[in-house]
Amino acid sequence: MPSKNDKIAVELATKVVGKWNDTYQWIPTFGAFATIAMAFSVGANNLPAPFSTSIGSGALTLLKASIMACAIYIPGAASASNSRTVDALFSDFLKESQPTEGFLMWSMVVVLLTTITSVSQQSIHAAMLGSMLVTQGFDYLPLWNKNENHDFNSGGLLWIFLEWTLAPSIACLCAWFLFVVLKSSILRRENAKKRILVFLPIDYGISAGLLCFVIVSQVIGNYVDVNRLTVMIAVAGSALIGAVLSSVVVVPLAIKKLATTKNHRNSMENNTSMKQESEESRGNQGCSNGAKVDDDVLEDFMQMRVLEKVYEEEERSCGSLDVIQEPEQVQPGDNTSTEQSTPFKQLLKSTPNRLLQTQNFQRIEKTTTIENVIKYIRDTAKSTFSPVLEYDRRTLVRHALAENFDDIEDCFSFPQLLASCMVALIQSTTEIASIMNPYVAILDVFEHRSKYSSEDVGHLQVKWWYGGIGGLVAGVGFLLCGWRLTQCLGGKLTYMSNSRGWASQLATVAAMIIVAKVKLPVSSVQAFIGSLVGVGNVNWKLVCKIMFGWIMTVILCRGIAYMMFSASIHTPAYAVP
Repeated sequence: MPSKNDKIAVELATKVVGKWNDTYQWIPTFGAFATIAMAFSVGANNLPAPFSTSIGSGALTLLKASIMACAIYIPGAASASNSRTVDALFSDFLKESQPTEGFLMWSMVVVLLTTITSVSQQSIHAAMLGSMLVTQGFDYLPLWNKNENHDFNSGGLLWIFLEWTLAPSIACLCAWFLFVVLKSSILRRENAKKRILVFLPIDYGISAGLLCFVIVSQVIGNYVDVNRLTVMIAVAGSALIGAVLSSVVVVPLAIKKLATTKNHRNSMENNTSMKQESEESRGNQGCSNGAKVDDDVLEDFMQMRVLEKVYEEEERSCGSLDVIQEPEQVQPGDNTSTEQSTPFKQLLKSTPNRLLQTQNFQRIEKTTTIENVIKYIRDTAKSTFSPVLEYDRRTLVRHALAENFDDIEDCFSFPQLLASCMVALIQSTTEIASIMNPYVAILDVFEHRSKYSSEDVGHLQVKWWYGGIGGLVAGVGFLLCGWRLTQCLGGKLTYMSNSRGWASQLATVAAMIIVAKVKLPVSSVQAFIGSLVGVGNVNWKLVCKIMFGWIMTVILCRGIAYMMFSASIHTPAYAVP
């Protein structure tokens, strides 16, 4: 078994082709474009997780969710530029020296290109380990995160699979527990409207405490050391303030909203009852003229039969028939055929109106090219910013069979939105910030080549505006290409309501905090899908496809990174001074 210092021999030509900066300037430039594409992919594939429940339940539109995403992700990713967790993702990898510093930069580009389609910290781990297998050999591959060959944290196969399964499992259990408690204590109770007024201050207090904990640990903790006592005092104070403010402000608004909803529902019921009474009165009047009604029904039936015959004859005929003529020979005892011909238009007029599909003909006006372009732009903008979420028949049946709690669902709209914002904040400080670090590593190697020849490479210095740009590009990607995954998570996977969205989002927050505390990378999409499974009434066929995709992502990212880096590292090269 090769030792840590043993490497696969890579022959380099001794010819000098130019200086370091002139030769490898294209790598940071190419890496910048790959990073932008990666951030856009994050917006399309990861950002729908926090806001899909709000969009699926009707609390938000895609445009409003995109504006909120930019407002959260830009400062969140910028504030996490000095994240110790994100820096640890690459510190051990940079210590695993490549044949040259140029190959070290190119290995980061390979990681970016490999993980564009499936962006998560686990896929980044898999791609980095795949590139290291090229120079270290397959004996270097660990099953856990460490072996005798290296100290690369979070790089083993079993370790990565644990990362992919732990967060969804915790989120599933938390969502199941929250929704079961919510149904048994509030939603299924006769006095649910009174119980929700007690629930709201408790929920806002818990949400305020969790939000304070996320800000202190994920944002402030990146700049200063905060002891546990300070964190506990801050979280307790935030929870108390949130509960008191919600009791003073939110509860009166909820009472007013419930009263308005009740009055609106009563008015709708009164209108429905009045319509039913009018229909019953008409039915009673019609009973006195029973014989006349029977004659009318019989006449309508005969007219329907005539129209069906006409349509059948019209379909059989190849040409267009203007009239329907009688046979030339008429039986003497037949008194029904007294006319020579029956005009087709008159026959249609005598049929019931409900059988005729009237068509509104519009005048065709000639339009100019500019008007067509304006109309195309208007239609494209409407379909992009306000896409129509359509579901198939099976999905609609699943939605119809789901248990509804329409009386108090509106009271969960803002708590659900608050939980979604917490998920988005955690996501911005972890996943959005981590996608910028490969590019920062490329720049650091390019600008400080000498320090990578020694053992101590130090820490990555990430500028705050790198994360801000990544958050902005991710928000644009969510707006333009995130509606498909939003439709999948917000409706196709399960029926989504405000109460279900609240339980799933809060469970996702809990799972991401727990997994982060055990120093494991966590994917918000995986945790969120686990929470949807815990809520119940899911499309298991779609869940199995998603889980199969998770498994294949680890294998494909590692294999593609290995092939790309192997093809580049074994090609003829030049030594650069």
